[in-house]
Amino acid sequence: MQLVIALQALLACAGEGGESAVDSGSAAEPGYSVAWSTEPDPLLAGDEGIFTERILLDGEAIPDLQANHERFVHTLFVSADLSSFTHTHMEDFTEITATAIRSSTFNFPLTLPYSGDYLVAFDYAHHDAWLQSTDRLAVGGSVPQREEPALDFATSVATGGLVVSLTWDVPAVPGYESIFTVHLTTEGGDEVTDLVPWLGADGHVVLVDANLGWISHTHAWFPDMQNMTPGMTMPHVYEGPDLPFHYTFPVSGTYKMWVQFVRASAPDTIYAVPFAFTIEG
Repeated sequence: MQLVIALQALLACAGEGGESAVDSGSAAEPGYSVAWSTEPDPLLAGDEGIFTERILLDGEAIPDLQANHERFVHTLFVSADLSSFTHTHMEDFTEITATAIRSSTFNFPLTLPYSGDYLVAFDYAHHDAWLQSTDRLAVGGSVPQREEPALDFATSVATGGLVVSLTWDVPAVPGYESIFTVHLTTEGGDEVTDLVPWLGADGHVVLVDANLGWISHTHAWFPDMQNMTPGMTMPHVYEGPDLPFHYTFPVSGTYKMWVQFVRASAPDTIYAVPFAFTIEG
């Protein structure tokens, strides 16, 4: 299963109390939107605030919103300079209440490191459909983002005591399925073989184009995964050292992705390993 949704970065429609609503054209099906607000408004770089989101269908709450990959809404924040990436959920901080489900309204603490523009993406599910909406968030404060995008085209990244390497088994060509694999070793050269499922998958990848006009999310590949529905559980297939992914990129251009996974030996550490790459037309 992959969310292959080519998205336009949308301008927010201002509402009362600083609330914004995403135009439903950013979702996979018409009628869906997300209303959100922050406290304070605006958020200030480096300071913790509260982010509240309400998933809507034709302007109304969705009391039968489906949990998908162990969460009701996956909320992603990517800074315009591509240096900051956050993937978060209400369930990471508190239990989901019946009131939250009935009102399809969720909130969580949020700290973003830099001032400036962020792409916000909401991944959710309803009636067995994978849905996504996007918007833009402006963060205030005195710690600015970089003037140039953070694009490191290295195929090997050292982070958190690991070395993560990217290999293209089938090179990316627009409109055709590519296959890429990340290989995990310790900094001492030992293979990592203790991967465990996190959010219902052995590995996650969030992909954006360099202009933040498009965002998508996919998972470690296994046969027939394209036939999964949101209520199904993905099998635990990969303990390491390799995590394979299949993906069809819509167009040529420069992209950045973050590969996310968790190890049994460090269950509280959620790795988010960045790679940048260019796809020729």
